Amino acid sequence: MRRWKQICAYCLAAALTVSGPAATAWAGSPEFARTPEEWARLRDNVMEYDELAGLIREYNVTVQKNQLDINDKKKDDRVTSDQNAQYYRDAANDYRNTITGDDPVSDASGAASANRAEAMADTNVEDLKVYQLTYDQEEANLVATAQSSMVAYYQQKYELESAKSSLELLEAVYQSALVRQNAGMATQVDVLGALESVQSTQASIEKLTSSVEETRQKLCVMLGWKYNDVPEILEIPAVNMERIAAMNPDTDKESALGNSYTLKINKRKLENAVGDVTKQTLNRTIANNEQNIGSDLTKRYRAVLQAKAAYDQAGAEFALESKNMDTAQRKYDLGSLSKLDYLKQKNAYDTKNLAIKTAELTLFQAVQNYDNAVNGLASAGGL
Repeated sequence: MRRWKQICAYCLAAALTVSGPAATAWAGSPEFARTPEEWARLRDNVMEYDELAGLIREYNVTVQKNQLDINDKKKDDRVTSDQNAQYYRDAANDYRNTITGDDPVSDASGAASANRAEAMADTNVEDLKVYQLTYDQEEANLVATAQSSMVAYYQQKYELESAKSSLELLEAVYQSALVRQNAGMATQVDVLGALESVQSTQASIEKLTSSVEETRQKLCVMLGWKYNDVPEILEIPAVNMERIAAMNPDTDKESALGNSYTLKINKRKLENAVGDVTKQTLNRTIANNEQNIGSDLTKRYRAVLQAKAAYDQAGAEFALESKNMDTAQRKYDLGSLSKLDYLKQKNAYDTKNLAIKTAELTLFQAVQNYDNAVNGLASAGGL
């Protein structure tokens, strides 16, 4: 009953609109938590990259479920580690009360459950802060997943565009092969080979179209829309080149350590630990976490540099292909270039154009991965 009342409270706090995530989902925060302008942006039928964190916070089912669990723990007096340990001891007593002596199997199960609960009480290091940090980490990971999915959505769209451009050329090659066969200048093998290329690319287009739609649906559900809603998905922002120039894993390591959710959780557990063995284990884990965070930050920085080099290379290749395209366009307009040769050059141009767009998305994702590590999501090993 309590959980139902909490859900109703969330529902009453949200403003109903006819479009956007609020049309099918209720916000996790009360109305006063954001300005009217902020709510309006979150509730419109537009998906923007810089709104992902807000959409996850307000409309993601997992985040809302976690907040309800935090509220339940507060009402159940499971705030401190001692109270949490008592919760397990109470559970052990409940299990023991089920032992009646009438059913050996049931009694054995109850005894085993009681022993497990007692062990959890004795080694308990959780309190409300640990749970909250754990849920904050899960929310941050959900945001990172949404970011990656939105980048992947556009990467898949560019790949689909490239396949469609190739199909246009391959269909022209196939028609040319038919003409040449009729003129005795091509064999049946040439025609069948050209047809096979067309059919293979058509199959790729169908598969890519399905992938784009699957990614779109995943994003919609994560962010509060229904899977079959069709919000406008705005393009990914341009890469901040100044941010790349300012990166330094040596100096950023301090922030990565201070912001690490894993480290915060384990340090809090260490504060709550009572037994010497538990303390020793946590101290070793924390030391390992700190080493892993530094290594992970350096790894992500190298990924940024590699992505930047690939982006620069793609830019140089696109610039060259742009000149070739200009030349081909002039020749085609003058009638000195065949339609097939023109399509070959156009396909080469489209390929390089989409390559640089894809390279920029890869670079954008690499920068975001680095920033996420600095902001608390660096890989730190186990909890």
